[in-house]
Amino acid sequence: MNPWFAIAGTIVLTVAGQLLQKRVALRSGAAAGLSCYLRAADFWLALLCLAGAMALWLVALASFEISKAYALLGVNYLLVPLAAIGLFGERLPARGWLGALLVCAGILLIGRS
Repeated sequence: MNPWFAIAGTIVLTVAGQLLQKRVALRSGAAAGLSCYLRAADFWLALLCLAGAMALWLVALASFEISKAYALLGVNYLLVPLAAIGLFGERLPARGWLGALLVCAGILLIGRS
């Protein structure tokens, strides 16, 4: 398998898993217990996404140095907030945007080394 595909797949599945977890939490409510979460289909889909991400991560680690591979996962710090804005109507303050852009700059610097 192409190691870049493994990294991209890890990112996509991790982002999807995080967003599904948020959806479960919103639908279940703040006072929901574990049994409520376990009954939600999105909970199990999130778990499946995160398990798939872990499997692809292992493939990526076989080809990349961990310091470079892990830095590439930093793109999640931009993708998750962007998706949360679109899907959940969340807001990202200016400091949050700045932080996300700094993470992206760091990814570019590490990716070119």
